[in-house]
Amino acid sequence: MSHSAPTRRPLVLMYHGVGKRPAHQDPFCLFVPPDMLHRQLRRLLDRGWTPLTLDRCLSGDFPRRSVLVTFDDGYQGLLDEGVPVLRELGFPATAFVLTGVLGGTSTWMTDMPDEPLLDADGIRALAAAGLDVECHGWDHSDLANADDGTLARNLVDAAAALADITGKRARAFAYPYGAHDAAARKAVAAAGFEIAFSVHDGARRYAVPRVDINATEVDASFRLKTWRGYPAVRRMSGAVPRLRPALHSLIGCAHRP
Repeated sequence: MSHSAPTRRPLVLMYHGVGKRPAHQDPFCLFVPPDMLHRQLRRLLDRGWTPLTLDRCLSGDFPRRSVLVTFDDGYQGLLDEGVPVLRELGFPATAFVLTGVLGGTSTWMTDMPDEPLLDADGIRALAAAGLDVECHGWDHSDLANADDGTLARNLVDAAAALADITGKRARAFAYPYGAHDAAARKAVAAAGFEIAFSVHDGARRYAVPRVDINATEVDASFRLKTWRGYPAVRRMSGAVPRLRPALHSLIGCAHRP
């Protein structure tokens, strides 16, 4: 994606944690077991998808069937259980981390507040392993309808803290909760980021949509989510109340103890 002109858009997948978690410890289905991650990425490679680094994504120079894999929040499990999978497959990835809660836990989620987050050494280890380590904000604040102080802390201050750790200026931002508005997008651009990622609600360069991948995926649902027409199917299913449950029933979901 060149900075001056629109180009083709790759498939962008959004993961969170890597590891095996029982349902009661991960009610939001954020943690994908490492064997599932391996199978999903291996199948992308087998189907001819080209995995992208952030730099290549930003350049716009990539084949049509290209994928950028991202991980949000900076959980310790990404380093411990995700990086070995990525290394084995030679699969690049981009991690979006929170610099105001280094070495802490996921306190922004009242239903799972104790998941360990990487500290500064862990972030440097991610970068040393070849991941692009980028900015997810300061403390996972919602940036939609945020005041100027919250925007500055989660964009300017968070990016400066990340640069102190990695020695590199952050180029990309991922909105916590995928939430953004015009003021947030303007602030992201003013903070010097080259691109920002949302989830389903896209708005050009500073809110590039991603497809969420979670612990409930089966092979059929993962393949559906990598289909170019999936966003349209998702929008349609959201507009028809009974359609989404029917699709889930038809496709199935992974068993979670």
